[in-house]
Amino acid sequence: MLTKLLSKSNPFAPRTYGQLHRVTDRVYIFRNITNSSFVIGDRGVAVIDTQVNFPLAEILLKQIRTVTDKPILYAINTHYHWDHTNGNQLFKNLGATVISSRLTREFMATRYERQKDFLLGRGFEISHDPMFPEEVFEGERMLDLGDQPLRLFFAGKAESDDATAVWVEREKVLAAGDTVMTGSFPIFGQPVWDEGLEGTGQWEATIARLLTLKPIKIIPGHGPLAEQKDVDLLLRICGYFATEVRTRVDKGMSLNAILADMEPRLPKWITEMPVVWGNPRYAILRVWRSLMVHADSQSAQNAPDARREERRVLVHASDRATPQMEVFQRTGWQQFKPTAIPAPKKPLKDILDMAHEAGEGGDPGLRIALLARAAETRPNDPDAHAALADALIEISRSEDSVLEKGDFFSRAKAAWGRALEINPQHVPSLLGKGRYLTMMAYRGGDDPAMGLEFLEAARKLASQPKITAEIDFYTGMGHRRLGNEPRAKEFFKKSLSQNPGFMPATLALTP
Repeated sequence: MLTKLLSKSNPFAPRTYGQLHRVTDRVYIFRNITNSSFVIGDRGVAVIDTQVNFPLAEILLKQIRTVTDKPILYAINTHYHWDHTNGNQLFKNLGATVISSRLTREFMATRYERQKDFLLGRGFEISHDPMFPEEVFEGERMLDLGDQPLRLFFAGKAESDDATAVWVEREKVLAAGDTVMTGSFPIFGQPVWDEGLEGTGQWEATIARLLTLKPIKIIPGHGPLAEQKDVDLLLRICGYFATEVRTRVDKGMSLNAILADMEPRLPKWITEMPVVWGNPRYAILRVWRSLMVHADSQSAQNAPDARREERRVLVHASDRATPQMEVFQRTGWQQFKPTAIPAPKKPLKDILDMAHEAGEGGDPGLRIALLARAAETRPNDPDAHAALADALIEISRSEDSVLEKGDFFSRAKAAWGRALEINPQHVPSLLGKGRYLTMMAYRGGDDPAMGLEFLEAARKLASQPKITAEIDFYTGMGHRRLGNEPRAKEFFKKSLSQNPGFMPATLALTP
C-alpha cells in the first residue's frame, strides 16, 4: 500500500517554493503560483511583480541574490491583483521605488475589499495587505537601470482593465503580466469584477499590440515562458469562447441553457488542457456576463432620459430585485456561477439510506446534502457543523480549479465559524480549521502562524490519542513550511508514537 502511495507525488514532502530560470544573461523569471521576473542593469535591478505574499517575496529576493548583489531600484506592478503586488513592502524596505500605472494604484485602493475576499475565498491566507505604489504614470514611463532601458506602458484591456507591459528593449524581452498566460487553461478575469475576456476582441487586440514589438521572449503572468504556439493557443481560446457564447446569446438563450449546450460539446483541444485556476465554465460565464452588461449599457444609453433614470433606480433597488434585474445590480459574475459543490445523484429520502450512500462514497453530493441537513436540523450542535466543514474540504480535493475550490472553502469556513461560535473550545473545529489554514500556507508558501494557533488551542483540549496524533502531524507540516525540518520530523515521529497507523505522518517522514 505504501509503495502504491509513494508512486504518486507525496503531498506531505518538503516543498520548493518557486524556481528561477534564466531568460537572458540579464533577465530572469521566478516561476511560482504567480510569476515574477527581474532585469539587471549596470546600476541596479528592477523586479516585475512581487509575489502573492510576503514569505514568497522573501524567497524571490533570495533567488535574486544568487544572481546579483546590485541594489534593487524598482519594484513594478503590472496590474492591481494581489497575487502580483503583495511583496511590494519588502522591496520598498530595501530602498526600491514601487511603481505602477495610475489606474493600477486607483484599482488597488477602490477594489481592495473584493481582492482580499477573492483570495481568502480561494485558500490564500494573506498575512500582509499590499503596499500601494509610491510613483504612478499614465500612458508610458521610461526607467534606466544603467545601459538597460525599460519601457513601461499601458498595454490595453486583458485579464484586468489596467494591464501594464514592460519592454526590455536591449534584450528583446517582454514582461506581459496576466495579458499572457501559459501552461494551463487561462483565468479570463476574476469573477468578483466585471473585467476580463469579452465578446468584443479586446484581449486579442491587446495581444496584437504587444506582438508588434516582435519580442524574442515573452514572460507570462502565470506559466512557463511563452512561445508563439502558446500565444496562438491563447488567441484561439479567446476567439472560440467569444464566438460560441455570442452566437447563443444572440439566439436569446439563457445562461443555464448556454452552459447545458456548450459544456458537453467542448472540443478535445480545450477539455484536455490542464486546469489550475481558470476553466471552460468560467470562460463561458465571463463572456456571457460581458455581453449582458454591454447590452444593458447600450439599452440604457439609447433610452429616453426619464426611462434611463427609472432603470438606474431599479438597478440599485436590490431589496426589490428579481432574478432578471439581478444581472445588473452587483459587480462581477461570481453570483451567477452554478456552484461546484455537487448535488446528490438521488433524491433525499430516508436518512439511513442517505447515510449508507454517503458512507459508500459514490455520491459526494449526497454526503454533503446529508451533512447539511444534519446541520440545519441541529443548528446548535457544533459536531454537525464541523462534520459538514470537514466533508467539504475533503471533497474539494477532487476539483482541479482553484476558482471552483472557493465554493467549498467559503462554505467550510462558515461551518467552522458557526461551530466555534456555539462552542469556542470545540476540538474538531479547532483541529479542522487549524489543519486547513496550515495546509493552505504549506501549499501556497504563506505564514502558517494562524493555523498553528488553532492547532495549539486544540492540543490543550484534546485527550484522544488519534486526535493528538493528527494535531502533532499538522503542527509538523507548519514547521516544514517554515523550513524547520528537525522540528517538523520531531512532530511527525510524535504523531506516529500515538497512532502508528497514521499514514500521512509515515509519508511525511519518507525521503
